[in-house]
Amino acid sequence: MNIRIESRSNSKLKTLLSEKEDYYIFEGEKLVKDILKKKTKISKLIITKENEAFLSQITNIDEIWIVSDQVMKKISDFKDYSGFIVFIKIKKSKVNFSLAQTIIALDNIQDPANAGTILRCASAFGIQNIVFTGDCVKQNNRKLLRGSQGAILDINHQSFSELSDLLKKSEIRNFNVYLTSSKESARTLDVEQINFPCLIIIGNEGKGISKELFLKYPALKIPQKSKIESLNAGVSACIIMYEIGKLI
Repeated sequence: MNIRIESRSNSKLKTLLSEKEDYYIFEGEKLVKDILKKKTKISKLIITKENEAFLSQITNIDEIWIVSDQVMKKISDFKDYSGFIVFIKIKKSKVNFSLAQTIIALDNIQDPANAGTILRCASAFGIQNIVFTGDCVKQNNRKLLRGSQGAILDINHQSFSELSDLLKKSEIRNFNVYLTSSKESARTLDVEQINFPCLIIIGNEGKGISKELFLKYPALKIPQKSKIESLNAGVSACIIMYEIGKLI
């Protein structure tokens, strides 16, 4: 069904804006076209009038909005808004701890760019399970979604209010737990030495991982040739996932 909306005061538009938290929202011509190639059910495709010819390539979308530039500006969260947006209803996702061989836990990761990069690299390197714990950036954050390039739709993901809850569950399932840190630990391993199934924890950008955990779990080492104090959390996670991808 095609719907034309010209006015920012349109009742359908107001309803959609009030329900934005219920959706993953992807914006940008290339990203939207990539999302449309997936098997994911699209709730709404929204395009500007100047892109209406694109609809000849589209099938199996229940609701398509053709909107004015002013309406598109209202929907977009970005100054450099594009003429393409898709809304995908959020469905509850879970990690299957019985089948998972590798789980990456983002503990209090707050930068949406970091989280998006980690999701994108996880998909690229064959890591299928991501867990968010503590005060992490929301999984439907628009900058996270832009950074993930749609990877969140391809990966099993789940949230735990506390890291301790995740650790209890992983220990019941006999996961090997590993930490990441730029500092020396009592027990430091190369990535090649990990045992599966494994849970790897990426800590907060500023505070890192609780010191108490280093008394219980080993840390993974990323060899560095220079004396840079630390690597960005997203970069560290991607390097580790790349190495794990060669093992699985």
